[in-house]
Amino acid sequence: MPDIPLGVLDTERTQALTGFLHTYNHHRSHTALGGKPPISRVNNAPGQYT
Repeated sequence: MPDIPLGVLDTERTQALTGFLHTYNHHRSHTALGGKPPISRVNNAPGQYT
């Protein structure tokens, strides 16, 4: 394994997880929700106050 500082791997992992979670919860349809993404079921999600 190359000599990479541990923080670099953690940062990359965190960025990848953040992107995955956004796609999974905002864009991917879920059959249990009638083809809608999970965010459609959340009231007053952070940044979504309407």
